[in-house]
Amino acid sequence: MATIAAQQITENGTIATLTATAEAGDVFSNDGTSFIYYRNGSGESKTITITTIVTSTIDNPLYGDLTKANATQIVANGETAFIGPFPTAAYNGDDGEVTFTITPFDEGVDSVAILYI
Repeated sequence: MATIAAQQITENGTIATLTATAEAGDVFSNDGTSFIYYRNGSGESKTITITTIVTSTIDNPLYGDLTKANATQIVANGETAFIGPFPTAAYNGDDGEVTFTITPFDEGVDSVAILYI
């Protein structure tokens, strides 16, 4: 599992530097304004899954039992996705990091950038 450094977006903008993911699961530090930028050039659809740490169920009188699910996004070949931001109370582990996976994973092909405001 690799840690991907976040890049800040400023008033002048930023040109995102994509980082090749080394493993199927990676992490990044999250302050609540971070999001994932993913460009799929792999030749097949990919699923990005962001793991939530909130797994408890809340009993809502109107909607019944509600459970926070992982955030997922399917990105077709040739498409770009922006995923997030991620509320810290729902997604950050004790270390302040968010975990995400790309499936199916292709080493040397999958690249992401973590951006924050």
